[in-house]
Amino acid sequence: MELDDELRNITIGDSTIMEYCTRIKSISDLLTNIGSPVPERNLVIYTINSLSPKYAHVITTIRHQKPLPTFLEMRSMLTLEERSLLKDHTRLLQATHQDNTSSPAVLNSEHQNQQQNQQFNTYGNRGGGRNHHGRGGRGGGWHGRSGGGGYARG
Repeated sequence: MELDDELRNITIGDSTIMEYCTRIKSISDLLTNIGSPVPERNLVIYTINSLSPKYAHVITTIRHQKPLPTFLEMRSMLTLEERSLLKDHTRLLQATHQDNTSSPAVLNSEHQNQQQNQQFNTYGNRGGGRNHHGRGGRGGGWHGRSGGGGYARG
């Protein structure tokens, strides 16, 4: 009676489909060994009744098949659905990570762009005798304000 009760009330919890179905099959085999075999139809029904809602689509498909699939066929269908759900979850995580603008690659790229813009504004192609150290031009010093020289026209 204890094994029969365990079989009727088993839940998937955090287990994979393979682990869950293995537990169910083990309990069924124990019941068979003590002279109380469980009909395969009942194994299928017990298995799908205790699945989480994320398997609702495949549960509906299994319930509407005529005749009901075997335990192994049902396990195969559930395993394929589990793999599909994992792939979808992985794609979602990857897409979310790539869209995240706070990732280090994006921040580093933005920082490099800011540095390049500052260098262009300070040293680049504005002419006037300035080199990368801010020397040259009139007076040899660094003058960035209007009227102080330093920026040449052109």
